[in-house]
Amino acid sequence: MGTPMEGEAAAFDVNASVLKHIAMIKPWFPKRAFICTGEYPAKILLKGSFAARADEAILPIIVDRSSKEIVKWSGNGFEGKNVLGLDAEVDMHFWFEVISYLAKNDAFMTRLKNTSVDKMHEAIIVCSIWEGLGSALLPTLISQFRAWNIDSAALAVLPSKVQPSDAQFNAFSSLGMFASREFAPVLLVERDCLEAYVGVGRKGSMIKGSAVLDYILELMLDKETFVQEILELSRPFKARMFTVLAATGASLKIYGSLENVLKTALVKPLSEFDLSTASLAYVLVRVPSKFRDKFTKGKIELAVADWFEKKANLKSVYASEPLCAEDTSDRIDVVMLVGGFDAAKAFASMEKGVRALKNDAVEGGFIKEEEWQEIVKGLIKD
Repeated sequence: MGTPMEGEAAAFDVNASVLKHIAMIKPWFPKRAFICTGEYPAKILLKGSFAARADEAILPIIVDRSSKEIVKWSGNGFEGKNVLGLDAEVDMHFWFEVISYLAKNDAFMTRLKNTSVDKMHEAIIVCSIWEGLGSALLPTLISQFRAWNIDSAALAVLPSKVQPSDAQFNAFSSLGMFASREFAPVLLVERDCLEAYVGVGRKGSMIKGSAVLDYILELMLDKETFVQEILELSRPFKARMFTVLAATGASLKIYGSLENVLKTALVKPLSEFDLSTASLAYVLVRVPSKFRDKFTKGKIELAVADWFEKKANLKSVYASEPLCAEDTSDRIDVVMLVGGFDAAKAFASMEKGVRALKNDAVEGGFIKEEEWQEIVKGLIKD
């Protein structure tokens, strides 16, 4: 038996060891952030896999006008630091109202930083840019992430063609502000194309309408190097904007080859930009693990380059290392991000349609004419 003094020394040593161990433990943070801005995408993603991402090495955050509204949409299953409402008594119908508020009040950015998002390495942003908040936050968040040395990429949902001019004005302004100030890849998806989508998932069940947004983002989030890879492709070619082609849950027993699967992607594009003017393609493929040798990075790049040969004069094709799914199906998923296309004609038509609203905003003192010209210049080249 030891003496009392020996027992006390032993106890002291244990306590000191525990305290030393605690001091050595460094706080753990996810490496990537996933920011969803706007009611439209939030309600889609909350029905899918978005909430489950909080348990992974990803920090998911939903941003909208009201924290209470976000919690209500999620059925109280998504709250705390993952919910970030602007929570301010301020008009948010137009982008310039939100931009003006953020310029005068740093409370929102302070709360965003308190989520530890500034400690992330990368961020993926998804937003509906016809809403005042979403249209303002797309360029604002990309700028803020750059200031925090965070690489980012975004997926922006464009308004339906039947939505009125205020929605088109917000969307045009958002993309123009982004294009004139910052460099980051932005994937453009049109609401009409999104809601008309009909496809199949990996289990053979139907994917209908906007649910495909969750499916595509799931692939991008599963690919840990996605942001790094799309940035490395887009930077040398100065390509900011990409459109999305997707072929989901395609059975090899039915289609026979990757080339035949690629053909289906053109049947249901997620935007209507002129692909013949495209210069870049980034390809993300998910296959059953039993097919990993059949679908190598090199084989995918050659198949995509060959498929595009008569459709566009591509300068570069980059296929990411395929994601492997541990299942017994024969279904593959293909997402192609096509960039470097000429969108000036489409944006020129959009600008013409919102000119009256712009004039009202200038006359009302909400924006300056020179500010608007910078926005236009970002999208429509001289």
